[in-house]
Amino acid sequence: MKNYTLKKSLLISFAVLLLCTQCKSKEFAEAETAGAVDVAEAATESETSNGITGKNVSTTTATNGAVSNFAVNSSTSTTEVKDESRTTNESVSTTQQEKTERKLLKEGTLSWETSDIGKTHQQILDAIKKYNAYASNDEQISDDYKTTNSMEIRVPASQFDIFINDISKDVHKFDVKKISVLDVTEEFIDVTARIKTKKELEQHYYDLLKRTKNVSEILEVEQQLNNVRNDIESAEGRLKYLNDRVSLGTITISFYEVKSTPIGFFGEIGKSFSQGWNGILYFILFILKIWPLILIASTVMFFVIRSNRKK
Repeated sequence: MKNYTLKKSLLISFAVLLLCTQCKSKEFAEAETAGAVDVAEAATESETSNGITGKNVSTTTATNGAVSNFAVNSSTSTTEVKDESRTTNESVSTTQQEKTERKLLKEGTLSWETSDIGKTHQQILDAIKKYNAYASNDEQISDDYKTTNSMEIRVPASQFDIFINDISKDVHKFDVKKISVLDVTEEFIDVTARIKTKKELEQHYYDLLKRTKNVSEILEVEQQLNNVRNDIESAEGRLKYLNDRVSLGTITISFYEVKSTPIGFFGEIGKSFSQGWNGILYFILFILKIWPLILIASTVMFFVIRSNRKK
């Protein structure tokens, strides 16, 4: 529609230009004729003829010029239209890319030593509450040398980096710090498209089932329908998993407090004697726990031995 309006405007301009050229040529011829009357009639006729010839030549030149200008203008207009169309297509493509939201899966692993494991643990719990996160796992293990606290935290993706900066502001040195970001946009789009296609196929089978009258055909269509439905549920489960992993980043945290430094060889000897003594004490406690069984067994053995001696 736009091209048609442009061509129509150019044709009107060309007609006006041609009309103006003819009018100017006519005025020029009349002036030449009036000047030739004072000289002679023959000369006047000659001048008039020359004026008419000049008119034809001028008209022809003006026409050619107008046609040339029309062609140039048309070419320029066509180029402008193409450029505008190309710009519009690029703009639409850019808009579509902006509308495609990137799906990023964020994960982090942190490990460090702390001087007060209880205080550090409470700071992390406060940060969890502050940033609307939650701890999916919280475990503490202690031995003779250190106490270790391990946590797995799910944090909203928009608060992922801020949360890490908050809990690590008092950390002087990390034993482990690993942050990874995985782009799953392509898989997300692929699964979404698969679900759409499977649902269209499912609707096709439903329509086919309504028109089918033969029992064997009905059973076959229902089997295909069940297969499609299973594929849809599997894809929807995968999509739900991706949405969960994208919306909430996962941070695995391990922090520990050292109780005492490891001892040398002689210290290990002393520790072994101590552990051996503790083992004897544990054995005595175990015997005391099963004293009823020992009493019953002793009584049975006493009567068995006594009966054998009588024989």
